[in-house]
Amino acid sequence: MGLDYQFILIMQESYRDKLFEYVRKNGSLDYGGCASLHFEMDSFIFKYLEGGYDWKPHYDKAEIERFIEPNGKASIGCIYISIKKLDGPNDEIEVSFTAATSDMSRLFEDSISISKWFTDLSIEINSIITYLDLEDDGARIIYFKGLPVHLDLKGDSHLGNLGNNFFDIVKEFSIRYEHFRE
Repeated sequence: MGLDYQFILIMQESYRDKLFEYVRKNGSLDYGGCASLHFEMDSFIFKYLEGGYDWKPHYDKAEIERFIEPNGKASIGCIYISIKKLDGPNDEIEVSFTAATSDMSRLFEDSISISKWFTDLSIEINSIITYLDLEDDGARIIYFKGLPVHLDLKGDSHLGNLGNNFFDIVKEFSIRYEHFRE
């Protein structure tokens, strides 16, 4: 099996319609939960379109141009969208945007433009937290309660080896890190 990286947004269910409105405004969605999303071009997206994540890039200009929208944005898809109701009293849902291929998974990890798109979506729908699930390679938190962030949690069982100490580590870091001092 290949890589199945996914952006995951935890949000209030009441913002569900707003989420799909944003997706349709910035791409297209079929009835099977497959989206083609439009992203600002960056070098990683260009690399992906020309087959750069493949073992042999193809450099076919006509093929690449099929994925470029008139406004210069790149159309990337199929990205699978699924929604799961979370247990608890807060009426929260988990929305996942899953890459259809391993190459697309690598693109999710690398592209600054795609990360920004999901940060902008998170702002629009008032996401609680948004992160990129990198499977065994960890997770990257990109948004938390109104703020863009970039926090990589690396490696196998990335939270397992931090579980008991995570908050202590963050607290000690924040006390000593010079940018947090006034």
